[in-house]
Amino acid sequence: MLEYIKICRPDHWLKNVFIVFGHMVAITLVLNFDVTADVVRMAVLSLIPACLVASANYILNEILDAPFDAMHPTKKLRGIPAGKVRVSILWWMKAGLIIAAFALTWWWDFNWAYVAALALLLISGFVYNVRPLRLKDRAFADVIAESFNNPIRLWLGYYALATPNHVPPASIVLAWWFFGALLMTGKRYSEFRFIGDAELSGRYRRSFQTYTEKSLILAMITYANLFCFCTGIAMAVYPQLNNLVFVFPFLVAAVLAYFHHAMKEETARLEPEQLLRNPWIIICTLATSGLTLWLLLTKTNYAKAWHLLGPLTF
Repeated sequence: MLEYIKICRPDHWLKNVFIVFGHMVAITLVLNFDVTADVVRMAVLSLIPACLVASANYILNEILDAPFDAMHPTKKLRGIPAGKVRVSILWWMKAGLIIAAFALTWWWDFNWAYVAALALLLISGFVYNVRPLRLKDRAFADVIAESFNNPIRLWLGYYALATPNHVPPASIVLAWWFFGALLMTGKRYSEFRFIGDAELSGRYRRSFQTYTEKSLILAMITYANLFCFCTGIAMAVYPQLNNLVFVFPFLVAAVLAYFHHAMKEETARLEPEQLLRNPWIIICTLATSGLTLWLLLTKTNYAKAWHLLGPLTF
């Protein structure tokens, strides 16, 4: 039973914390920080169907990737390539998780926009893993497709609290997408170096037949710039976000810490998932999150008071 649970990857449910970002966007731009007990309840409940669908996608990923995982230095020890589980049982588990997820959205009365976002999360798993598309085999498209789960999670959090007639700003959605692409490209870069064999890495993942260390570094720089660009637009356009201009140095520090850790020699010997466990990355992330929350809750618009988002007047 433990091997079946491992394939559902409950340890990866932590990624659904990105849904909380969608909650914060809705609370800031739609609810104007009017947080009631019902808002908290819906925010917490919104995480559960997303975790169930994510596990269903992980099962699909494990089943279809088993032949390739058998060629990976460590993934060959997973349940399917190691012969520890039965694939027929996994298909039934996947179906049960999907049914349970959508049944809960009906039971808890989530609006149609939340249900649509949840369906999109499920579809993304098929597009990413199933032929003929199977975008995970296509260089750069694999990162764009996988990181699209970031906007989906934003929509899940947003529409758990906001009605469908409200639409989250494109600048925030794109920023969140590019942030995910930065993280996913860093993961690809780490994995590319971890395998350390061009021929073996190409057999394990077809996109690695195209990737090089240089192209992955250039992609990370591109996504980092696009993330900062879109974030800056959102901070400048929406008065509720003006104060977040003071968070920018911390964002830059977090991105630099990520680049520094991803490119160290010893990082090449780490599993990709260990990339984000570096203490400095965690510290920068927590500091940025804490400062962001405080600046959102403060009543004074410090950015405009100090003439940081407009022309100087004398």
